[in-house]
Amino acid sequence: MRVVEAAAHTPPPFGVAVALDLAVVVALAAAYAALVAAGAGRPPSLRTLSTPLLVALGVLAVEAGVGWLHEGGVDPKTALPLDLATAVLGGVVGAADGVLSVTVLVALRPLVLRRPRRGVVLAWRALVGLGLATAVLLAGRPVTELPPPALSLLTAATVLLGAALSARQSWTAALGRRQRGAAAALALALAAVLVGLVVVRSAGPATLPVGDGSGAVGAIGYTSLLSRPLGAGTLLVTVVGGLYALAAGLVLLLGAPAAEDDRTGERRALRQLADLSGRLLDRPALAAAVARGPVEAGLGDLAWVALSDVRTGAVAPAVVAAEGVSVEAAAAAVDVAALARAVEDGEALLLDHAEADHRVRARPGSGVGSLAVLPLGTARQASGSSPPDAADGGGAVGLVRGALFVARPTADAFAPDDLAALETFAGQAALSISHADLFADALERDRLARELTLAREVQRRLFPQAIPDVAGVQIAAAERPAREVGGDYYDVVRLGPACLGVLVADVSGKGAAAAFYMAMMKGTFQAGSRLARAPGAYLAEANAALGPSLGRGDFVSAAYAVLDADAETLALARAGHTPTVLARDEARPDGGTWLLRGDGLAIGLDREGATFRRALVEQTVALAPGDTLLLYTDGLVEARDAGGAEYGYDRLAAFVARHRDRDADTLRDLLLDEHRTWSGADPDDDTTFVVVRWVGRGGPTPAPAPAAPPVTERPAFPTPPAP
Repeated sequence: MRVVEAAAHTPPPFGVAVALDLAVVVALAAAYAALVAAGAGRPPSLRTLSTPLLVALGVLAVEAGVGWLHEGGVDPKTALPLDLATAVLGGVVGAADGVLSVTVLVALRPLVLRRPRRGVVLAWRALVGLGLATAVLLAGRPVTELPPPALSLLTAATVLLGAALSARQSWTAALGRRQRGAAAALALALAAVLVGLVVVRSAGPATLPVGDGSGAVGAIGYTSLLSRPLGAGTLLVTVVGGLYALAAGLVLLLGAPAAEDDRTGERRALRQLADLSGRLLDRPALAAAVARGPVEAGLGDLAWVALSDVRTGAVAPAVVAAEGVSVEAAAAAVDVAALARAVEDGEALLLDHAEADHRVRARPGSGVGSLAVLPLGTARQASGSSPPDAADGGGAVGLVRGALFVARPTADAFAPDDLAALETFAGQAALSISHADLFADALERDRLARELTLAREVQRRLFPQAIPDVAGVQIAAAERPAREVGGDYYDVVRLGPACLGVLVADVSGKGAAAAFYMAMMKGTFQAGSRLARAPGAYLAEANAALGPSLGRGDFVSAAYAVLDADAETLALARAGHTPTVLARDEARPDGGTWLLRGDGLAIGLDREGATFRRALVEQTVALAPGDTLLLYTDGLVEARDAGGAEYGYDRLAAFVARHRDRDADTLRDLLLDEHRTWSGADPDDDTTFVVVRWVGRGGPTPAPAPAAPPVTERPAFPTPPAP
């Protein structure tokens, strides 16, 4: 528009100038809205940074080239370019700046609004609103006229808000190690280019001398020739974009704990599992805890649980508990039955734009912008037509059928790891509710005797149905409860292609109460062992999760080993548990039999956790072919014969050494026979053990060291040096 004015050298009427400036602002706002809609739902990636970087480099080249190759100016009387070439170049630079502003805003939006809370969404909208307010305030004003005083306040508020939003760097947690390096380079390069643009526009070659007769306005950027609101808005976007890019680059480069903080919600959700399993006989309390868990863990703003109860004939799920919303409002917000049917196959449903789905009745602004629906059991499991698979620790069993609903107020608000954490939580919640239903049903029918029979069946399903297979490793396990249900627990999980986690735990006491805590241990191990790979780190997480839920005087002892077949090592940590037996070929210089007694407190003895972590020691065994290890509970060594004599650690170690060359299955069977012979048909305590035998992979065997035992120790959580 300035091209025509420059040719005529006549300033437009004020109303026309206002309309033209606002037309430019509206066009850019429309372009921003269209690009946001086109990219909705796409997760942040390296392209999110590379696209604005390329555009910014192009704009910097254009502005610097125009400034160095052309000497223009502005008439202080008419506020118009002195010549037609200046006006044309102003239009070119202004168009380029407009494209850059839209590109930077569209790139920043998914980064800032990843896992958005209501406050963050409001802050982003306020940032965009302040930019529009700046444009309206400057619309129609000549470039030679000093800006109104309110503009300084708007500019300061916009920059401060942009700086505050620069702290939102949670998107970096989803990047791998290589991606973090590339993203850091892109972010810092973008920050440098945007800073260069600010310099070029304000004090560099891309400025035009101008005056109003008094020297109050010294120079303006080329973009202001096209539209003064566009010039001011572009400068604000460039400054805010530079701040955010610089903050992102520093977070990625310095290794700030964004990734760790990003897992806080997952860890909180996993700790809620203890709360769920601690009320196995109270279905309403469990449902309330399930609804409360995702909100307290920061994985959602609203949550509600819909359950059916086939025992009472209520087949259709109904909302029975809610958090952040009333039960009545939750039931009215969605078509509960339709959405519950949608997840009957066991797959979670994610509605990124929930308000556009016909099954969602909530109005816009009601807090249901995104909705995750997680299955709590399936129709087939509820009918009893197919037995559940408890080997994965996440399937629902028994009579439960329904869904967990988790909502956030904005669209595209759930990241993939959010959904993964919710699925883990929902799986354990379904398991806990199912156990409650099973026990309650048994109590109603036959009271304690039938309840214990059913509990034994449920507990049996908690043990691994199949042990993962890793080349070079033989594993066999056995458990022998003293009653129908017991408090011993073992599990074996695959932590990688050649890595296994082996756990043996013993809950204080016996019977149903111990079995309940054993179920809690199952939930934390299946989920927590994959988050904390080191033995000491997992035991510390288990202590934090289970400790607050254990009754007064109750505790759990545990031994956890991580076997890495590629490295041919076994790392071990004990939480107040019996020592692990290691038997090695005595023909080797480092051969022999040892009881590995690394220090550690039992889970639940230190609820705060500091003393627990300080006392914990990790031991590492450099494995040799033929090495045999035995992890077991105290029922094995404390078994008494008819004369009252204990079996004892020495007798057990000698037995393992004597049969060390047998395969794991044979050694397990021999040890079971030995235990039955010693303790008789009715043992006094639960007995559980796992045999781990390393046969090697057939490669060259390193020369043995003469040291004995072949074990190294280190604190699981080293104390930092004093300052």
